[in-house]
Amino acid sequence: MKDTLNTSKGNTTLVTFNSQGKALEWNSLGDQVMGGQSDGKLTSSAEGVGLFHGTVRLDNGGGFASVKADLPEAFDASRYTGIEFLALGDGKTYKVGLRNGTDRHSIVYQHAFTPDMEDWSRIRLPFSEFIPTWRGKTVTDAEPLNLAHLASVSLFVSGRQVGAFQLRMQDWVLF
Repeated sequence: MKDTLNTSKGNTTLVTFNSQGKALEWNSLGDQVMGGQSDGKLTSSAEGVGLFHGTVRLDNGGGFASVKADLPEAFDASRYTGIEFLALGDGKTYKVGLRNGTDRHSIVYQHAFTPDMEDWSRIRLPFSEFIPTWRGKTVTDAEPLNLAHLASVSLFVSGRQVGAFQLRMQDWVLF
């Protein structure tokens, strides 16, 4: 890794990928819910790198893969502006999702990003730019994301980006 985030300025870690620490339990929520054949999973390493990987297939109406993790308890992020992390991509666009509940059928607020393929990219996702969605469609009349009650986080690769995917990430910190 060429870079790490300085968390000494009062930033708080929301998600850690250190398998020796308190890493979250990530569950696959791919397009199998609608008959698709895509797959994806997230693994963590002792070096603190998370790897979201799998394959997106269009079979049976598929076209996306995702993973979701519930936070141990709801987190109050209202004093922060957004999420920042380092990522190394594969040319595909990914999305971070945030929910105010743990129900996978609830509205998910998403923010897309496309990290560099050669060098670690510093990704900054302001909370004000997260878009409310349900089943991949924008919800125009949704309540704003309640930053005082973040309950789960997720990662998506969607938009029918067919083929193998691989996204490396370091810890998500709040800024």
